[in-house]
Amino acid sequence: MDLITITQALFMLGFVAMAAGTLYFLLERTELKPEHKATATYAALVTFIAAILYWQMKDIVAFPGVTDIAAIESTMPVRYLDWVLTTPLLLLEFGIIASLAGAPKGITYRLVLADLVMIITGYFGEIGVPGTPGNYMNFTISSLAWIYIAYTIWMLKPTKGTAAMKKAIENMKKFVIFGWAIYPIGTAIQEFLELSGSDVKNIELAVCLAAIIYVFADVINKVGFGVVALRALKK
Repeated sequence: MDLITITQALFMLGFVAMAAGTLYFLLERTELKPEHKATATYAALVTFIAAILYWQMKDIVAFPGVTDIAAIESTMPVRYLDWVLTTPLLLLEFGIIASLAGAPKGITYRLVLADLVMIITGYFGEIGVPGTPGNYMNFTISSLAWIYIAYTIWMLKPTKGTAAMKKAIENMKKFVIFGWAIYPIGTAIQEFLELSGSDVKNIELAVCLAAIIYVFADVINKVGFGVVALRALKK
């Protein structure tokens, strides 16, 4: 089994994981108090959107079937559409939990704004020519926006709520700080490999490796994040 085939299969795995996550969150929603159901709704909406778009990407890479590296590369706009829709919802989900733990008002809106800057400039950096000043500028702005999000969340200290709630906040902070760091790392790896050589094998490795990293990151940050949030609310 070659690298392209493995990458194809992982798009299908991403769809299955997101669909299963959606079903889980909808079932768990019935176990929550009325004032906590919105968190489960956000979690299910995140994975539902991701499931639809992963199904689309699965078709783009022609799984199961024969594909080429250009098909995997062409999933990039769909992936960014996923992120620009789902990451603000994840931060809204986090904001609900954080507000129960005494987070200051307005923090969620600042995080969502920084997130949109991160995704949009990341997209322009992705479609830009590797190694050009504009490409580096977009990548830098995107990274700085992520640093702002990570720093703001890292400095957030729970001041009220149960022990389970405070633990959930700390775990969710790790998802955003360390889990989201996977995305710029994946982009940087792809950029480095593409700049280090223009042969077909090098480009194939860069594109497939980045796609694989993104699939695992999406599953961890969307499904895992929601599971932690709902478990805290149930306790």
